[in-house]
Amino acid sequence: MSKIQYLIIDWGTTNFRAFAVDENTQVVSQKELSLGLLNVKDGNFAKALEDILTDWIEDYASLPLYMAGMVGSLKGWVNVDYATTPCSIENIVAKAYHFDSPWGAKATIFPGVSHQYDGDKFDVMRGEEVQLFGLSALLDKTNSQDTQNCIVLPGTHSKHAIYDHGISEFSSYMTGELFSLLSKHSLIATREKNEEFERTVFLDGIKDAQSGEFSNRVFLAWTNRVFKKYHEAQMEDYLSGLLIGFELRNIKKQKIYFIGGEPLCQRYQLAAESLGKDTQYFSGNECFLAGMNNLISGIKK
Repeated sequence: MSKIQYLIIDWGTTNFRAFAVDENTQVVSQKELSLGLLNVKDGNFAKALEDILTDWIEDYASLPLYMAGMVGSLKGWVNVDYATTPCSIENIVAKAYHFDSPWGAKATIFPGVSHQYDGDKFDVMRGEEVQLFGLSALLDKTNSQDTQNCIVLPGTHSKHAIYDHGISEFSSYMTGELFSLLSKHSLIATREKNEEFERTVFLDGIKDAQSGEFSNRVFLAWTNRVFKKYHEAQMEDYLSGLLIGFELRNIKKQKIYFIGGEPLCQRYQLAAESLGKDTQYFSGNECFLAGMNNLISGIKK
C-alpha cells in the first residue's frame, strides 16, 4: 500500500468521512461513520477523532490533518470565520485555521463561505465550497468551455451556486428538511410507502410547482388523496416533485451541474430535464477530494 502523506476529513452535522491520501493525492484508505457533530459526546472532538484514528491508522500521530465542513462552525471543534463572496481558493486558504492536535499532528480547518445580498441578508455554506472548487478542477481537466457555471448541490439544505473563477454567489434551499418535516409530521404525512419510484407522479409534482404559491400547492398533497387522484403510498414522490420543482423553477441557466450522492442527484436531474435543462452529474466524494487537494496545494505554496 502507498505511504499515507496526510488525512482529509469531512465532518458534518450528521456524518463523518475520512480519507488517507498518498503522495500522488490518491486515496489509499477511507472511513465513513454516522458520527456527526450532534453525536460527539460533550463536544470533545479531539477525543472522538483520536479514537477513530487509533483503530484505523498505526502512525496517525505523524500525519497532518485537513478538515472542512461543520467541524469549523459555531457548534464544531473551532468556529472558523467565513470567507466571503466573491471567493477564490486563495481566499479560503487565507482564512484557514491552523493548530496542533493534542497528539501532536498539525491540523487545519478550512472556513466556509458567506454571501451577502439585498443589502442586509446573508447565506452561508460549510463544506459545499470545497466541492465547488473540486468541480472547477475536474471541469478544467475536461477542457470545458463553460463560464459562470450554475451548480446545484442537493441535500437537506440544497445549495445553488454560480461559479466564475471562484464562487460568485449562492443561495440555500431547505428542500430536504421540508420534505422530512412534511412527510412525517404534518397533515400530509403518510404511513404507506412505495418501494418503487413513481416517476409519473413525481413529474406531476414538478409540473404543479411551476405556478402558484408554495403553501397552496403543497396542500395538493392532501387533496389529491382526498379526491383519489393518487393513493397514499404515491404521495411522497408527489411531494418530492413539488418541493424540488419549486426549488428549481427560477433557475435561468440552460445547463446545470449537480454534485452529490447519485440517487438524489438522479431525481434532481430528472426534474431539471423535464423543465428543459441540460444536466451533468459529478460525485460528491470526487468533487470534495479534488477540492481539498487543491486547497492543500494552496497552503503548501
